[in-house]
Amino acid sequence: MKAVIIGTSGHIDLALEVRDRLPRVSFVGVAPGSADEDAREFFVDQLEPSLIPFYDDYKRMLDREKPELAVVAPFFFLQSRIASECLERGIHVFLEKPMAVSVEQLARLRRAYAHGRAELCPMLPYRYHPEFYAAWRAVNEGLIGEPLLITAQKSYKMGLRHPMYAHRATYGGTIPWVAIHELDWIHWFTGGRISEVMASHTAAGNRGHGEMESSGACLLRFATGGCATLTFDYFRPGSAASHGDERIRVAGEKGILDLAGGEAILSSQDREPRRLEKEEPLSLFAQFVQHIEDSTPLRITAHDAFAIADLALRCREAADTQVPVRVKEQTR
Repeated sequence: MKAVIIGTSGHIDLALEVRDRLPRVSFVGVAPGSADEDAREFFVDQLEPSLIPFYDDYKRMLDREKPELAVVAPFFFLQSRIASECLERGIHVFLEKPMAVSVEQLARLRRAYAHGRAELCPMLPYRYHPEFYAAWRAVNEGLIGEPLLITAQKSYKMGLRHPMYAHRATYGGTIPWVAIHELDWIHWFTGGRISEVMASHTAAGNRGHGEMESSGACLLRFATGGCATLTFDYFRPGSAASHGDERIRVAGEKGILDLAGGEAILSSQDREPRRLEKEEPLSLFAQFVQHIEDSTPLRITAHDAFAIADLALRCREAADTQVPVRVKEQTR
C-alpha cells in the first residue's frame, strides 16, 4: 500500500512510529499542506534518511505517486479541504483533528466521504489505549450500571506555539483541538447519547498567543438524564514530568471507574477497588490499515468521527455565545 504525508503540523508520529512494523505500507512522498508550512526541517530530520521523496506541492505528489493512503496533518484550517480532495480521488485518509474548523467545512468533508469510495479515520487514538479500552469494556459489561456522571480533565504545557494557534480562523479553537479527546471519551462511554451542551472558555493567561483559548469547561447533558463535565487548560507547569495530565471518572449506580496514569481502577458497591486487566497496546494507524485491507471493524468509525467533530463545534458555539446548544443524538 503506497502512502504519503501531507503536512507535518500534527501527530503524524501516530503513523510513523509503527511504519517498521507495517512492511506492507510504503511511504512514497511527503509534502507541506501549503507554501507557508515549513515541513522541510521535519523531513530532513525524520524522513530524508529513509529516502522518501520531498515535494513542494502535495497535488503534484498525489498526481505522480498515486497513493492509496494519505496521512493528512497540515495547518488545521486546511485539513478538511485537503482531506476532501484526497477522498474525491479515492485515497483513504488518516486525518488529524480538528477534522474541520467550521460547520461548513465539516459539511463539505462529510459530502466528500459520502460520495467517495475511500475510508476515513481521525487521529483520536484513545480507544486503542489499553486502560481506556479496559474501562469501556467494563461499562459495556454493565459493571458500573448506566454511566450517569462523567468528569474529565486535559491539562497541557503551553510552551511556545506556532503563530497558527493565535488566530481562531487558522487554529479552530482549543475545544476542537484539545477538548475533542475528552468529547471522544464521553461519546464512547455513553454511546453518543448526548442531548445538550453548555460551555465557557477564555484566552486570559495565554502568554501572548492571541485568540488561543487558554482554558475552559463544558457541561454535557445525556439523554439518559446524566451529565458530564470536562475541563481543559494550557496551565500545566513547564517543570512537570510530562507534557499532559489527563484523567477521567465514570460513575454509575453500581460503581465508579477512575482512569489516570495509564491505569483503570474499578470501585463497585460489593467489592474492593481493583485494577482492570489491560490488553497489549494497539496502534490506531495499524488498525486503520487493517480495516482498509480486510474491513476489520474499527473502534472509532467515520460515523463516530463526524459526530465527535460536530460535537466539538457545537461546544465551541456554546462557549462563544454563552447559550446552551441542543445536540442530535449520534447513536447507531
